[in-house]
Amino acid sequence: MVWKSAGEPVKYDDPSKRFRFSGNRATCQLEAQVEVPSIGFSWKSDALNTSKADAAIIGEEVNGRYYET
Repeated sequence: MVWKSAGEPVKYDDPSKRFRFSGNRATCQLEAQVEVPSIGFSWKSDALNTSKADAAIIGEEVNGRYYET
């Protein structure tokens, strides 16, 4: 998985759910492979250079009892 910041700031803040997130929009690409021999299942994604996420954000979150208002 490769993340790259696009530099555009993002902030979500919902005091009713005690959730806060701040970060930057980003691009993300992923290449993965899974094998489950016990059921005869295997899967492999397309190559990393052809992968593209519709939405990605890199940042920090605050939730639950650590949420400061």
